[in-house]
Amino acid sequence: MDYSRLHKKLQPNFDILIPFVRFEQELERELLLSHDTIIQKNSKFFIVPSRSHRPLWAQDWLTHCQVHEFNGKSQAVKILKAMDNLGVYFETEANNKLAHGIRKELRELKVRRINFEAPSAFNFKYFAWGLLDDTHLIICPKPQSQFPLGWHEFNEDKEIPPNRAYLKLWELLCLNHIQLKPDDIAIDVGSSPGGWSWALSQFVKKVYSVDKAPLDKKIAARSNILYSAGDAFALNPADYPGCTWFFSDIICTPERLLSLVEQWHAQSNVKNFVCTIKFKGPCDFEILKKFLTFENSRIIHLYQNKNEVTWIQQVKP
Repeated sequence: MDYSRLHKKLQPNFDILIPFVRFEQELERELLLSHDTIIQKNSKFFIVPSRSHRPLWAQDWLTHCQVHEFNGKSQAVKILKAMDNLGVYFETEANNKLAHGIRKELRELKVRRINFEAPSAFNFKYFAWGLLDDTHLIICPKPQSQFPLGWHEFNEDKEIPPNRAYLKLWELLCLNHIQLKPDDIAIDVGSSPGGWSWALSQFVKKVYSVDKAPLDKKIAARSNILYSAGDAFALNPADYPGCTWFFSDIICTPERLLSLVEQWHAQSNVKNFVCTIKFKGPCDFEILKKFLTFENSRIIHLYQNKNEVTWIQQVKP
């Protein structure tokens, strides 16, 4: 990257967007559709002007970044050691050998797997840095993410959950995106083999678990999971009068999911929803706008999401 040409485009503070792996094109398309400026991009990160919100397809959003010039490894180390907190390195397309040499001289905040806790109490202050080129550092003094670089790998439960889908709910709960109460009653549609129902059963009073396919035996044995064989799209919401939460990780088109949500809004008392919106091709930003017409709703891309996003609606306390 030629900083001599780039620096003219940079404001005193700029932002770095780190795309989700394999979804660099989606982040670029999202920015272009919203008419956002891209100052510079590569496969590792995007440089953009200072912005007010995090894009869906950005794994991390580093705000108020600055460029620091250095002459040799020792000066780079000196600059980084002068920061108030421990640093976290984000990979760039610059000199990896130089970056490795700098890192060997520093005490770093290690990016470790997360012990699940809802919500997580982890609140360590850190800064993020990377190499722009062989003579310039990028430093973000105060990153936005609770966990460094938006990296949310958990110490997984290898014994009970029948698949890894439960990690989406762990991430939501760990980062306090949703708050469940012990007296809540949830319905989990398209639930087989039961990963979401299992995760929910540890936080709510009762889980109605509905799918044409049966649950894993270990999940079905839990006393507060009530399984019934059925089609998520043929259910009568009036049959579940006590439900306070609706959960869906079902494989279907976004349009069909939207119709299902509209049905439950019209025919039930459920006010809180968590639904995975799945795409076969590129992200459909137009239908996401329709989901966002529901009051108190938002859409995020979880670290655990792939070619999908998570729509959340929770009534404010």
